[in-house]
Amino acid sequence: MVKLEHLSFHYEDEENICGIHDVSFHLPKGSCTVLCGTSGCGKTTLLRLISGLIPTFFAGEIKGKIEVNGKNPLEMSSDERALTYGMVFQDPRSQFFMPRVLNEIAFSGENLGIERMQLLHKIEVITRQLGLSDLMDRDLSRLSSGQKQKVAIAAACLLNPPLLILDEPTANLDYESTRSLIEILTEIKKNGTTILISEHRLHCLLPITDRYIYLKQGSLAKCWSKSDFEKMTLEETEKYGLRHPDSGKNLFIPSCRDKGDLLVGKAVGFHYAHQCLVLNKLDFSLGKGSVVAVVGKNGKGKTTFGKILCGLLKQKSGKILYRDKPISAAKRCRNSYFVMQDADYQLYAESVGNELVLGKKVTEAIKEKAYAAMALFDLTNLKDRHPASLSGGEKQRVTLAAAYCSDAEIIVMDEPTSGLDAINAKRVAKFIQLLSNANKTVVVITHDELLLRAVSDSIILINENRLLEG
Repeated sequence: MVKLEHLSFHYEDEENICGIHDVSFHLPKGSCTVLCGTSGCGKTTLLRLISGLIPTFFAGEIKGKIEVNGKNPLEMSSDERALTYGMVFQDPRSQFFMPRVLNEIAFSGENLGIERMQLLHKIEVITRQLGLSDLMDRDLSRLSSGQKQKVAIAAACLLNPPLLILDEPTANLDYESTRSLIEILTEIKKNGTTILISEHRLHCLLPITDRYIYLKQGSLAKCWSKSDFEKMTLEETEKYGLRHPDSGKNLFIPSCRDKGDLLVGKAVGFHYAHQCLVLNKLDFSLGKGSVVAVVGKNGKGKTTFGKILCGLLKQKSGKILYRDKPISAAKRCRNSYFVMQDADYQLYAESVGNELVLGKKVTEAIKEKAYAAMALFDLTNLKDRHPASLSGGEKQRVTLAAAYCSDAEIIVMDEPTSGLDAINAKRVAKFIQLLSNANKTVVVITHDELLLRAVSDSIILINENRLLEG
């Protein structure tokens, strides 16, 4: 289905961005292959080449040969591409064309002239499998990142394309949604679709994967069959900077926190205009220096809860106390830092180095802290790069380094390990522990079991509006 022969590519005017160097492999029809490797190793670049996005949208020099279904992607018409590819980008927002969920999922089928009743049936089946049936009339801009990712997956899988390309498809999905995705991909694969996935969460894909291809600095460095990869130990996977189901088990260090409560919520409730309750009578208590994980299904209010803690939203009911005294949303905002799930929304400066000192008076102490943050998150060699030129995982590390440089007492992180490999996920865990030991209160919104095991003192389960002791 896909043939690459001695494929090389480097970006025009971007010498520091990892390209592809002499990569050759074939993807048989009906197979599932997973691309893996540390952040910035070239996985997304390779997907762009296969899909034809390079050089159509990303300029540079290509050497070697690419064939998809016997044809060079650049020679395909727009209709041929639509019928050949289904693709989910690392940032699903960038591929949406329509404002509503139903219209977005139906978009490709309508453009290809599929009969209405047939199209509606396909939509009904895939949205039910992905748990999107109740969201069909919703505005895409009002969905959580996990829900947006599911919409992009539904749109890509709708027509059972011969080639399905997925870039970090499980990054923002909860356990049940990931399981549903695997079930859908299993059926699609049975129908002869070739699947190519770039991922960091690797073992959850074992039910559908035939082999894993490991990239290192743009080159094909290793290839494992499904059985060989499954047998790899924690030590072996960590040698390659990859995740393992046991990753994080030995990372937990109890926080040296003050016993007193810093922020307490009593019967906190919230709803958006013209929508049902998102949070209902939620009680919580955040100890000074504690690390609290916020978990729950996609779209149940985890990010909303984080925004309320940071004062970006004001609760509709109940009250929030800071050191036993009521605190307004404005004061919470001044005393907190929110690390957003979509890193692009939070990067403003023209370089990584300037991003870390943005809005601050640049003193020697601030410079020293910024250099320490860059060293901690392996950003020193990216200091002069524009944030927009970075990979998804690299951007995520920049936002975390910026949080490290802030003076906030409460830090809320929304999926901080989304798009990160095992090495950088562990860096995040160690960073969180450093903040905790410095008596910062850290709230981590996550689906990542590695991070949960590594850092959480307690867990707030939003689905049931209750606090679980970790």
